[in-house]
Amino acid sequence: MAVLCADWKTRDQCARVLHQRKLPLENRIKSGDYDPSSNKIKVMTMHASKGLEFPVVALPGVGHMPAPGEDEKDAARVFYVAATRASQRLVLGVGGDGVFARRL
Repeated sequence: MAVLCADWKTRDQCARVLHQRKLPLENRIKSGDYDPSSNKIKVMTMHASKGLEFPVVALPGVGHMPAPGEDEKDAARVFYVAATRASQRLVLGVGGDGVFARRL
């Protein structure tokens, strides 16, 4: 499973919550930090997930996309990359009042 976040702040918040709940996690910061054979929840930014695949992907904070000042088309492309990392199941967190929340 992977938790793919739109930004570093959200990634850090998700990793902190998973850690507090004593769930096994792998917080990917740079490209060499990813171990596909580990049985841990992978937590990374949407950008860092490019080229990877996971059975289950959770995308928290989609309802707040795009971020203030972020181009909507660029955010949509990053969202697409992240959403297509899921091979079996995709879970979207769409709470919020962003453009994507209204469209989803």
